[in-house]
Amino acid sequence: MLVLAAGGLLYATVWQLPALFPRRTEGGLLLLSRLEGGEWVELQDGVEVPGRARVRFSVVLQRPASLVLIGLNAEGRATLYVPASGSPPRLKEGTSTVGEQVLDGVPGPELFLAVLCNTPLAPDVIVKAGERAAAAAGEPGRVQTLDLGCPEARLRLLKEPPG
Repeated sequence: MLVLAAGGLLYATVWQLPALFPRRTEGGLLLLSRLEGGEWVELQDGVEVPGRARVRFSVVLQRPASLVLIGLNAEGRATLYVPASGSPPRLKEGTSTVGEQVLDGVPGPELFLAVLCNTPLAPDVIVKAGERAAAAAGEPGRVQTLDLGCPEARLRLLKEPPG
């Protein structure tokens, strides 16, 4: 009986607890907030937002990393959010607000991926990997990883059609 209880506890710890924290990775956490009535409100994974909502991107890092942040929309196109141009920023551990932007307006799911590399990768490499992964998965929400050897933090939003 004790062995069964220990097995159940091990199962819950290994397989069920990670499902409660889907945005946490070994490298960090991706946070998005939306401007509502003059205040920034944190968005939960899977929530609906207007297709042209203004969002703010933040990351919580457990260790320093170079950041490239992309979004994969319902059409399978990737949008590069960070960096806006140039090389990926190198961030220290802790919380950093890394950008703010109006979403592209394409209705449907959008998967936001923060790729957190120790050694920076070129943003265009990450954008192309995202588009390939979205095409292979058939939908952004089904993308499991970009498989670039870097930790990834993710958050998915459902963008509403224009009203």
